[in-house]
Amino acid sequence: MRPSSETSPLLENFQNVRPVPGVSFWLLDNRPVLFSESAQKIYELNQTAAYIWCCLLDNNPADAICAKLAERGLDRREARDHVHQAVSNWRKLRLLETEWRFDESHSLTAKVGKLAVRVQTSSQRLTELVATLFNNPSSVSQKVEDTFGVVEIDGQAIIFHNGSCIARCALDELVPSLKAHITELVVSKSAPDVVLHAACLVSGGKGLLVSGRPGAGKTTLATHLMAAGFGYAADDIVLIAPDGRATGVPFAPALKPGSWSMAEKYYPALGKSAVHKRPDGKRVRYLQNAPATLKSSVPAAWIIFIKRAPNVGARLVPLGQVETIGRLIDGSYSPDGKLSDQGFHAIKQTLDTAEAFELHYSDAAQARDAIVELCNG
Repeated sequence: MRPSSETSPLLENFQNVRPVPGVSFWLLDNRPVLFSESAQKIYELNQTAAYIWCCLLDNNPADAICAKLAERGLDRREARDHVHQAVSNWRKLRLLETEWRFDESHSLTAKVGKLAVRVQTSSQRLTELVATLFNNPSSVSQKVEDTFGVVEIDGQAIIFHNGSCIARCALDELVPSLKAHITELVVSKSAPDVVLHAACLVSGGKGLLVSGRPGAGKTTLATHLMAAGFGYAADDIVLIAPDGRATGVPFAPALKPGSWSMAEKYYPALGKSAVHKRPDGKRVRYLQNAPATLKSSVPAAWIIFIKRAPNVGARLVPLGQVETIGRLIDGSYSPDGKLSDQGFHAIKQTLDTAEAFELHYSDAAQARDAIVELCNG
């Protein structure tokens, strides 16, 4: 059921609503239309919608427009519903944009890799939902250059980045969608670091990188290793600096349904956490308060490429530098899709201090034991 327009965030922020640049109002054959330059479309308006649009251009507040509609024969509630529906539709069509005002109490700041990001929301409920994405979110001392905003309208979440609308999604898709946009930001601002698709854990002050194709079981294996005493730095994205040191991008670990029962043995609160839907349709739960490492970066001592198969005992097969660097290049990200010579040098620096292996296994607990033995060896 749609929330009452009496408390609609749209109408509360109506004075900050404005036409998107490139949208203009015209009369064609005495019929009111809007032209969108970006969409290359015209949108015909009925008389009530045309009147609301013209009032909006004159900077009339929502209450004043509703009062004028009431003078034209609509009752007050019907007038508010017309205004709410018109503004909501125009926003979805990207004909209007809004500069949202956020309550400072509904915000959090987190360090993601080497970036500090701030997330502001329109309610405490949304703040608590967004907080599940970050592993121990807290205030950071460095300057925050990127701010994300999240508001809920008609059961949907709208995401802003530095004031510009970048996404609209269902509420259960909000957290994975926000993660995708922040990850894209991390990649775009990663230089001179190389971004690798890998989990990162810490043992004895040294980094363990676990790489594998999507769905191979990196996060499940990382959860087993955390329970065995490893520190957590990342479950998906790792930054490799020019000196070869690794910095994790510590979003909260995202666990798929197949690993929920296992993880609940170590982290019982996981069973009560919200279920989220990723853009690929898969469901996940986020593991809060993973045992984070205190170091900002660590030397990589082990690189493991996981290869899960049925009925296979856990065994580690050593890899040479040539094969390892080829795999790392395949698993790297960059804004232009290419690994630079400086990036290649960073990966080579990592290999100067790290041993590399391919891990064959079918049982994650056995794989954990093999890795623990390696790191304690």
